[in-house]
Amino acid sequence: MNQRIFEGLNVLDFTNNVAGPGAGAMLADYGAEVIKIERPIFGDDTRSWGSSVTESFSWYTWLNRGKKSVTISLTDPEGLAIIEKMVADADVILQAFRPGVMQRFSLDYDSVSKVNPSLVYCSISAFGQTGPKAKKPGYDQMAQAYTGLTDMTGEPDGPPTRVSISIIDHSTAINAFGSICAALYHREKTGEGQHIDVSLVGTAFSMNDLFEEVAEGAASGISIKPTRTGRLSSYPGAGTYKGKGNQYCEIAANNQKLWGLLCQAMERPDLITDPRSDSDLSRMDNASLLHNTIEDWVASFDDINVALEKLDKLGVPSIKVNSVGDLVTDEHLLARGAITDIPAPTSMQARGVKTIRARGPWHVLSKTPLQMRKAPDLGEHNVEVLAQYGLSVEEIGTLQEKWNKSR
Repeated sequence: MNQRIFEGLNVLDFTNNVAGPGAGAMLADYGAEVIKIERPIFGDDTRSWGSSVTESFSWYTWLNRGKKSVTISLTDPEGLAIIEKMVADADVILQAFRPGVMQRFSLDYDSVSKVNPSLVYCSISAFGQTGPKAKKPGYDQMAQAYTGLTDMTGEPDGPPTRVSISIIDHSTAINAFGSICAALYHREKTGEGQHIDVSLVGTAFSMNDLFEEVAEGAASGISIKPTRTGRLSSYPGAGTYKGKGNQYCEIAANNQKLWGLLCQAMERPDLITDPRSDSDLSRMDNASLLHNTIEDWVASFDDINVALEKLDKLGVPSIKVNSVGDLVTDEHLLARGAITDIPAPTSMQARGVKTIRARGPWHVLSKTPLQMRKAPDLGEHNVEVLAQYGLSVEEIGTLQEKWNKSR
């Protein structure tokens, strides 16, 4: 295999839960040495988000693949002294504490950049490092709620609904990774490090693609309430439709041409010229009627795939709504390598579990492909890493014993 892009890059990962660890895992996929600093005894919160069925901690093992785990107490001066040495060697720091916490340990960007001016330092938080809500704690669901995404999700007459997966956490991880890559490129050209401020709210707000339409209306004195069933400018040509046997599909006839092809598939050419459906605006005004028309057509087939085949032949974007269980054996995802087997953590391998089926690389690079490696057990690399900073095996053991007792 060719040398990986970030081979030789040293990353200190102080993050917890999903967004920060996800960004660190992506750096590890590209070959960086990512040292995860964890709390003694407990480690990352996701170590306890396990499955009683599989006896594995799937959240942790995927979000922290390819890293090394070192347990250090930040509240102990001896622990901080070790961290200070590690900071001097780091190329990237990832941290996800609330604003002000790292400053208490003199590990904030202003402090560490004096020691290591070429450092790329990424702070991930709920609301960002500035603004009146900066120090407010928050998780994925708070970001969805605050930025209008929850209000836009759910049944039209039902309550606001959170997207059940951690979509903002994972998107923030990708944003952080991309920002770090950009900062490293800047450093390559200038030698300068910099501070990166990435937030869950910032990510969620950037994904609310209805904002401009609503803001434009407000500027014109028009109050616009987006529909939960689709985009303002494309519903009902784009939406979710129910077929027989509790089958569902997505159809995205997002422009006039596609609307015409959808009408052709339904054998309803009259809807192309009908004044109730001959433009985006007229379709919006008659959304309920047209939605029912499309859904009645979908439901006329015993197997929803028959309807989808008709749409495919005409080039109308459409797809069946899968369950998560459907994805485990999905031929397209398997063919793309989007489903893969990664080595299980050492402790699981000792129980006979050699690999874990997981989401595979979603970036496909022809010359520097990603490599997903196993996640570490808590403190698995204490001796390997801390010995590099002058500690003997006995000293490492003594410190770990002290930190364990202080928890």
